Amino acid sequence: MTPIDIRASVLTLHQQSTGLREISRVLHLSRNTVRGILREPQGVQTPAHPVNEVTQQQLTEVYARAKGNAVRMAQILADEYKLHPPYSTLTRWVRQAELRQPPKRSGEYHFEPGQEMQHDTSPHKMEVAGRALPPSVQV
Repeated sequence: MTPIDIRASVLTLHQQSTGLREISRVLHLSRNTVRGILREPQGVQTPAHPVNEVTQQQLTEVYARAKGNAVRMAQILADEYKLHPPYSTLTRWVRQAELRQPPKRSGEYHFEPGQEMQHDTSPHKMEVAGRALPPSVQV
């Protein structure tokens, strides 16, 4: 269940006069979690911070100065622009602005069933019953 579904379930059961312990048992939640959900103000959600054009320009400039380091970007934004977005919001803005290139895949491998193996590339020699095994046989 998603957190929204869990909260809705807790609130519905509470409105049906179900006890705290019973809600906890049915939904497999701790009683403290159920209490916390019931104490939260209803209908209050924090909106996602949208990025405007001015902030977009600042992000582009700060991204270049910080060489892509989001932690350093947060420091510069706080010091110079008095902007304090949460780290997750800052990284979402960077993704939405497409400032960072997605990582390149190192390659693709296609193996038939049973074909893939691990290969020992270590310089150590393996001995079995006092005889050194050739590298192709070592496991």
